[in-house]
Amino acid sequence: MTLPIQIFTDNTFKTVQKNIVETNITLASPFKTGFIAADPDVTVDIEPNITLSIDDGCVLIITEN
Repeated sequence: MTLPIQIFTDNTFKTVQKNIVETNITLASPFKTGFIAADPDVTVDIEPNITLSIDDGCVLIITEN
């Protein structure tokens, strides 16, 4: 399974530098919840021309990992 999110790691210090959503994501029934686990000090970036579609009754949660 390929996740639509990349996590870049600095190999010297082993710290996450950024999270990138680089694939279109659609949240729809029956899968009503999506999670992105991210470091609280790092943003979650959505690449240009990428669409996040979240249907009524669905939720995308960006949470600390």
